[in-house]
Amino acid sequence: MRIDKLLSHVGYGSRKQVRTLLKSGTVRVNDTLIKDPKSHVNLDIDHVYVDDQLIEYEAKVYIMMHKPYGYECTHTPDLYPSVLELINQYREDLMMVGRLDVDTEGLLLITNDGQFLHNVAHGKKDIYKTYYVELEREFDSKYIDALNQGLELDGQKLKPAKVEIIENNRILLSIAEGKYHQVKRMMALCHNYVTYLKRIQIGPLKLDDTLEPGEYRSLTEKELDYFM
Repeated sequence: MRIDKLLSHVGYGSRKQVRTLLKSGTVRVNDTLIKDPKSHVNLDIDHVYVDDQLIEYEAKVYIMMHKPYGYECTHTPDLYPSVLELINQYREDLMMVGRLDVDTEGLLLITNDGQFLHNVAHGKKDIYKTYYVELEREFDSKYIDALNQGLELDGQKLKPAKVEIIENNRILLSIAEGKYHQVKRMMALCHNYVTYLKRIQIGPLKLDDTLEPGEYRSLTEKELDYFM
């Protein structure tokens, strides 16, 4: 891997910023000072240091985050900060596996593995995402059959949804798609309004209840196996 790409991936800024860093003479590979951004490193045998601090690099990253309210799921945020700013070592190659709205909390997967993203978001098997939903009014159970059969949204019939009424205006809703504002729009079709929304599960993977909003951890091998 090129040294400029590596340093950019582990959080030392854009390629331009990394070139400036290299020119400063603070980067070395093993015992050799490196200034050429095109220099290659073998991550199996080489040790890279910046200001004598060893750089730790994971080729593949799989993160579970408890996304907080008020953050955008994008590299180029508009009105709110990006969830990627919450990660200690930001990498250019990180991708979000199914975005959550600014005002939605909960389980967010972040990776740099395109195949993993495809398996979760576009795999052949329907992977249901479960949301905890609080509504403005009591949920009317007469809409359960329509949700189970699949509502029509944007002129297309949705895949069957799964509904569990917790109590009055609180439900669990599981859906297989990820259309724009889908849960909110589905509830609008049920003549109700979402006041709070939190994704708590993707397939068999549940949000770690020890993670506070904004916190994250790596997926375990067992959790990875759910989607590989």
